[in-house]
Amino acid sequence: MWTLLLLTFLTARAYTHLNFFITQEEVMKLLGINAELFYVQKGVVNTYALNFVVMIPAHISDIQFSWQSLTNHSLPYVLAVKYDDNGALLPPRMNISSTGLIPTSVQTFRVTLLCTGLKSAETEIFVQLNITLYDQQHNVTSLNFRRNKICLKGVGGTYKNDSIHLDPTSLENATGPMYVAVACAVAMISLIVIITSAVCIQNKKVRSQDVHYMTAIYDNNQHVFVRLGSALGRTSSVGSGSYATIASVQKSGSSPSPYATSDACQVSYYASSKVIPSPQAVRQDARKVDVSERLRALSVQRSTIALEEVTEEGTYSQILRGVFKTQKTVFIKTTKEAASKRQISLFLTEGTMMFGIEHKNILPVWGVNVDNPKQPLLVYPYVNRGNLKRFLIKCRHKEDDQYSLSTQSLVDISIQILLGVMYLHSQCICYKDLAVRNCVLDSNFQVKITDNSLSRDLFPNDYFCLGDNENVPVKWLPPESLLYKQYTGASDVWSFGVVIWELTTLAQQPYPEIDPFEMGSYLVNGYRLSQPVGCPDELFAVMAHCWLSNPNERPQLARLLLFLQEFYTALCRFI
Repeated sequence: MWTLLLLTFLTARAYTHLNFFITQEEVMKLLGINAELFYVQKGVVNTYALNFVVMIPAHISDIQFSWQSLTNHSLPYVLAVKYDDNGALLPPRMNISSTGLIPTSVQTFRVTLLCTGLKSAETEIFVQLNITLYDQQHNVTSLNFRRNKICLKGVGGTYKNDSIHLDPTSLENATGPMYVAVACAVAMISLIVIITSAVCIQNKKVRSQDVHYMTAIYDNNQHVFVRLGSALGRTSSVGSGSYATIASVQKSGSSPSPYATSDACQVSYYASSKVIPSPQAVRQDARKVDVSERLRALSVQRSTIALEEVTEEGTYSQILRGVFKTQKTVFIKTTKEAASKRQISLFLTEGTMMFGIEHKNILPVWGVNVDNPKQPLLVYPYVNRGNLKRFLIKCRHKEDDQYSLSTQSLVDISIQILLGVMYLHSQCICYKDLAVRNCVLDSNFQVKITDNSLSRDLFPNDYFCLGDNENVPVKWLPPESLLYKQYTGASDVWSFGVVIWELTTLAQQPYPEIDPFEMGSYLVNGYRLSQPVGCPDELFAVMAHCWLSNPNERPQLARLLLFLQEFYTALCRFI
């Protein structure tokens, strides 16, 4: 039996040259020779090397290849692995996507070959790399590498899925304050600005992916918000952990702005001192018993609401643009006739959860009408660019030339979302479903966090039912929430790290190849999302700290705000 990873690939715009080789360390490990082995050097293919079959001893389970695009743009690739299934070898796995872009800096990827332990045999491995060459002939170069893996009976292993593996011990036991390390990074950026006096920022495309997920059925999910402990006032910004200790995520030559344009360097700051509740306090949301009172307080007459155009539509729900009280353009959420009583009840409960909350980065609910119990209406302020996730996807696919985001814009959006979360936490509310799909954006790039009513219907691929009658955003949640249903301020911090990842990838799906049922053990074993293409190291360090296994080790929101504000200011100096 042959196993083939089916692939597609992206486009490039430049004439191509690349290096593809095995490092000196890898050659020594496999062949006992102290030298690098180039299969392609500056675009020239070494046919002799490609025809050479390399033996993989029984004690070696990983083979590594290094590559680098020598053009101004990364080259699109398609990578496939096939093998002779004789029962001695498990299906080979790679630690990179089977389709994507060859990096412009030297990087190494790995193919893992684990034996079953059922028999002794020599198994043929074929690694095929297709590279799209957009030169005058517009052709595709295909490179084939042959390996023979030795397997011994009784010696086997098991796989661990990985995007990137962070050492939980080194992260959780880090001793230097994160802010000190971050300050050094910011100072270094400033120093570079002073020395160079001018910086040319290279545009980089973010890899796009077409990912198909299992669609979860809608069910009676618990209310999204839970209460946190009482606000404790401002907390010290100094804590344990330094991103400098995350050896596996360090990169060289990071660019402060992988995206296109720059914006005015203006950030609004949150001045309230009532910001940080206890990150480990877990309480039920007392307001969920007051749904009827909220509905009465928000009740408006049907005659004050005029429905116009449908802007989004799901299986049982719709979002429309309309007019409220004859003068205000608004968003209107409603359900269809097909919606069940349980779905309608949850829709009204979640849709009114922002009642009584006033903050510039929170979208309030203005009114409710339940004259038609099967199709209740919720009225919200109109935000002209709409859902943030859909906006980011438009930016990724360049559906409109005006959608061009700079790194400053993305950091500013992160700051605004963080301010909204900080306000919710100051009100002792844990959001539980923080993601770009639950935010909206206006023409001035002002961001507001919304309630998550209808999110499961409009974004079904983001939610999964793990067999416990609860449809949850599995790939946005920390281990303690997945395994023990613990939701705290620290769990929102974890989700905020995923939000930054979504922003820097323009709304890619996190963990596309991981089974939802394996996410808990995957995270407990220390695996995390990898650094997005073009993402500055400093920003990825923030994500990595948000994803620390121990909730107590994750940064407080005030520390995150302080760093993001200073990083934003440093980025502005490059323009």
